[in-house]
Parts: sequence; structure tokens; C-alpha cells
Amino acid sequence: MKKNIISFVVIVVALIAIVYVVKNPDFDIKKLLATELGQKKAVTKNLTAEEVKGKASDFIAKNMVKPGTEFDITEVSEEFGLYKLQLDVSGQAVTAYITKDGKTFFPTVLDVVDSEKANEAGQDEVQAKDLEIPKTDKPQIDLFVMSFCPFGNKAEDTLKSAYNLLKDKATFNFHYIVSSKGDAIQSLHGEKEVVQNEREACVLRDYGKGKWIDFVTYVNTNCGSDGTCWEAGAKNLGLNVSKISSCVTADGTGLMKKDEKISSDAGASGSPTMIINGVETKSVYQYGNSEAYKQAICSAFNDAPTECSETLEATATTAGGSCN
Repeated sequence: MKKNIISFVVIVVALIAIVYVVKNPDFDIKKLLATELGQKKAVTKNLTAEEVKGKASDFIAKNMVKPGTEFDITEVSEEFGLYKLQLDVSGQAVTAYITKDGKTFFPTVLDVVDSEKANEAGQDEVQAKDLEIPKTDKPQIDLFVMSFCPFGNKAEDTLKSAYNLLKDKATFNFHYIVSSKGDAIQSLHGEKEVVQNEREACVLRDYGKGKWIDFVTYVNTNCGSDGTCWEAGAKNLGLNVSKISSCVTADGTGLMKKDEKISSDAGASGSPTMIINGVETKSVYQYGNSEAYKQAICSAFNDAPTECSETLEATATTAGGSCN
């Protein structure tokens, strides 16, 4: 009997509620609940173009460029529900985005369609027949990269075991693909990449190729696309962080200009580019296939050393793609 009474009361209350809503079409149950429960959602305030320009300028100065670097936000417009920023960074045009509340900054934009086309182009490059690599007693391998190019990073990771196997039998050289305008160095992925290029070049010069490949692969694996944990990587490898930073300040520009000339003379404009005995090899696009890298290098010996009989890993192989 008691249950029947409770059910009757619930039905009556429901009917009263329905009649009220019908007679009051502007009634907002969500608003009522939010108000009654003290959970009314705060309205996010959108910034004006001028406000977001100031906020973005402060953020860029503190986090995105080296101290003293000249930059200017030349235009602020709306696109994709965000503010689109056109920047001039030491003469280089850069596009970035920021949310309208100024809370999230997007320094890089990747076009999905263009990325898919680049991957398809890379696969075509892998399938293209390599030119024959001339043989020498001690082959020379030149790898050209950009420090934050994901394809260049894959090439570095793939080369590591082949380098460790053949470093005493062949000559390996590593270079960065950059451009310059006066003393302003430019790299495809912005100022942070310029600085990381310079750090890695300093490690290469001051600590040698073995430490270089350990350092760059550490950054690739652990630090994401901005290299923020590079100091931890340096310390882990016994490198002097202060020495690296001082080298960047004193010699970074000179090291990049030197690499710019080497890359230009070699015709290397895409990251990665691998040249063996003066001939570019498409094997570099077989990411994850260290055995393919080893075979390409070993094919360049007049008399291949015994190390070339060792089989290297070829796991998680992916083909194609480069940064141009």
C-alpha cells in the first residue's frame, strides 16, 4: 500500500512538471539545475585581437625565441575558430595560432593532406631505383637532417646501430639543413629547431660522433618535438650542459653557416638526405630498417669488412616521408 502511494505521488509530480514546462517554453532545466547545485559553468572570456597580440608577444619572447631575437606580430586574424598570427622572426615569415581565450598557443601547423602527399612521395622515392654507389676502401657517409624533422629523427634512430657497427670502418659525417640571412639562421621548424640544431652541432664538435648519435637519439626518444629535456639527456651522457650552452651562444651561428654551405654544395635540401661516396641513396627512407642502411653502406666497400656479415634489426619498418 505504501509503495502504491509513493508511485502515485511521483506520477502527480511528473505531470505537474510537464504542464509547467508546456506553459513556460523558456524554462531551462539545465540552467535551473546548474544554479541550484552551485555548478553554473563559468563563461570563457574571449580576448580582443589587441589583447591576444600582447599575450602572444609575451609568451613568444619568454618561451619561443632566444633572448635578443627580433620578432613582430604583423597581423592577427580569425581562422578555424582561432586567432591566426602572422609573425616576422628575424626576417622569416612564420604562421602560428592561439585560442581566443589566449590559453593555448600553436607554434606549428601541420596540413594533414600535405603530410599524406609527402608520405606518398616518400614511398615513391623508396621504390625509385638508386644510382650505383661507387666503391672505395673506406666509404664516406654524409647524413643531412633538421633536428625536429620527424623523418630526420627516424633516420638518426635507424642509423645508430649501423653506425656503431661500422664506425671504425667507414667515415660518417652529420650536417644540418638550414638557411641564413646575415647572421640570422633559419630552419624549417622555427627558432627552437635552430637552437637545437646548434646544440647538437656543438655536441658533435666538442664530444665526437659517438656522443652525438647517443645525444640526438635520446632527444628523439624522450623530449618530444621541442627538445625541452635536452639537459637531462646531456647529463645522462656525461656532457657539460654549460659548455654546450656557451658553445651555442659563441659558435652556434658559425657552425650553422658552415653546415649551410656543405648542404648547399651537396644539393641536400630535404631531411633526411643520405649521401654515400658522393651519391644520394634512397635507402635512407627505409625507417626502422637498420639492415637496409647497413647493406647500402657495405655495398660501397671495395672489400666489405667482416662486420657486414652481421644482420641488424629491421623492426617496425616504415617507408617514405621527408621535410622539405
